[in-house]
Amino acid sequence: MTNSSDAPSGRDAAEIRHRMANALQLLSALARMRSQRAVEPDTRRQLLWMADTIGSIGSLEKRREADMVDFAGFLAEMAPIWRRRYAPQFADVVVQAEPLLVPEHVASTLSLIAQELIGNALAHGFSKDHTGQVAVRLARRPDGRCELSISDNGRGFDPTAGGERFGLWLVRSLSEQVRGDFALVANSGVTATLTFPL
Repeated sequence: MTNSSDAPSGRDAAEIRHRMANALQLLSALARMRSQRAVEPDTRRQLLWMADTIGSIGSLEKRREADMVDFAGFLAEMAPIWRRRYAPQFADVVVQAEPLLVPEHVASTLSLIAQELIGNALAHGFSKDHTGQVAVRLARRPDGRCELSISDNGRGFDPTAGGERFGLWLVRSLSEQVRGDFALVANSGVTATLTFPL
């Protein structure tokens, strides 16, 4: 049986989170540096994806409060970072997020979903000939569930053409992990919506 006096104090827990965040950011930087030395384009893309994923999870550590995470704060912090990485000149990322604390394991999954959807929108939806905006919304619904919506006014795409891409397959799989319902509408631009319980 664990003695309550053995549990880390608030200050100790904050220090542990800080160290964990620093370690994850270091791993992210190393993966990014390694990608610069990669010869094969696909290897470079995969290493950059891993770097971004590790970096996003590391950023969650800064927003942790006990076993909950300030997910709205995470989105606000990451929006300019995602913009710089994927479309620095062609699109903006605007976040409208209600304050929302989510369990740690849910936050990790949501962070990967948000990164994948926002990154894809910025990377594939815009160019110097088609500039625009990605809108990220996080809110509680009247039925008590939560909704994460990511919409853009980019070029759009046909989700039925050529089979499902890895990114969408990953998002659908991660959505199941949080018992969420995922919907995608692609017309003039793309709107992706995840509705999930807490």
